[in-house]
Amino acid sequence: MTARLVMKFGGTSLGTADAMSRACDHVIGEERECLVVVSAVGGVTDLLLEAAGTARAGGSPVPFLREIQRRQDEIVSKLGLPRGLLTGLYSELERLISGITMLRELTPRVQDAFLSLGERMSARLVAEALSKQGKPARAYDSWDLGFITNDAHGCAELLPQAPLFIKTALAALPAGEVAVVTGYIARTEAGDATTLGRGGSDLSAAVFGAAAGSEEIQIWTDVPGILRADPRVVKQAAVIPQIRFEEAAELAYFGAKVLHPRTIEPARRAGIPVRVLGTFHLDPNSALPVSRQGTLISDRAPAEPVRALAIRRQVQSLHIRSTRMLDAHGFLARVFAIFERHRISIDVVATSEVSVSLTFDRDEVALDAAVAEISAFAEVDQIPERSILCLVGAGLREDTGLLARIFSVLAKAEVPIHVISQGASRINITLVTDPPHGQNAMRALHRDLFEKA
Repeated sequence: MTARLVMKFGGTSLGTADAMSRACDHVIGEERECLVVVSAVGGVTDLLLEAAGTARAGGSPVPFLREIQRRQDEIVSKLGLPRGLLTGLYSELERLISGITMLRELTPRVQDAFLSLGERMSARLVAEALSKQGKPARAYDSWDLGFITNDAHGCAELLPQAPLFIKTALAALPAGEVAVVTGYIARTEAGDATTLGRGGSDLSAAVFGAAAGSEEIQIWTDVPGILRADPRVVKQAAVIPQIRFEEAAELAYFGAKVLHPRTIEPARRAGIPVRVLGTFHLDPNSALPVSRQGTLISDRAPAEPVRALAIRRQVQSLHIRSTRMLDAHGFLARVFAIFERHRISIDVVATSEVSVSLTFDRDEVALDAAVAEISAFAEVDQIPERSILCLVGAGLREDTGLLARIFSVLAKAEVPIHVISQGASRINITLVTDPPHGQNAMRALHRDLFEKA
């Protein structure tokens, strides 16, 4: 099999019989030989987590298991699939939950085995639905095609030799048949199920696409592509036709939730473009080809001064001041060593001669302990509510007048800025402000940058 195209469908795109049928229409309408990567049916992963957590706590997981079965049996019934299609996996689900209930224990290893059933059930549903509609297809668990990871359950990483295993396995697949493969999950060399963490299905798609040398990787989701701004803040935000890999990564990190930065890295390294498409925003019978829809991520996108805006909410900040910083060696090293020891991730950093400002996720539970340590040798102000607004564009490197324009817009909108930072890549400008002002700033900048004729 030569997978010239990899198509990944998320849980929302597979959440109902109608949604799954529409996803299948997109696969059937594709003339190139393709490999399909699927997430669990929408909501099933959350139900699996609820069931496992309830069983560990001594409660009854039965209502959650019944809802999982009801949702998928409804898809089986409405699409006319074989009634016993998932019987074996339902039995495996019950065996695992019985063990959790009996032992009142849920180890990361057992949780990954339990969660893997969501994708495994989904792959069988999609493969059978495609076959029912006349498109020969077969379901595969990712490890059947060489997807092998280390044993870091919950956030496993691909083994160095896995791409070769995957390439060999794909070459052996029969031509003319769609391989429907589980995303998000994998196995260790010992045979234990693992999961890949946030954005795992997108990562699976990128890995398979890179191993196959595909022409394009398509990420089908519930939005029409990557947007110029958060549509919850700017309702008229338009789809970005083309964007560079580095820009997409910056947007994802600073709040745009279409893709996780690490998930497209295998595609970027292999030079394979990634296209983000909306399952429900694209008519498979449209005269407009897929190649002109959604957002294409590649290294060949033309430069724009600002490609898009992103906003990150639920952020807190620290301002650390000390005269010891002045001409002192090792002060910042001491501060960052404390953050490292507490395993705290920092979003934005800005420094001066005698102060440093930093932002963190509001849910960073170890921050109070770190603040207590730093307070022993510096003054620390902790602000619990902040928002980060990020302007992203490869053209920021060359447009010398853009900063003046941005600050003129913010001044007119009366937006106070507490921290300003520009990353080493020089393709983003990051502004820290108060939550209400973050949304106002996004609207004002969107009007000036994208809505003016």
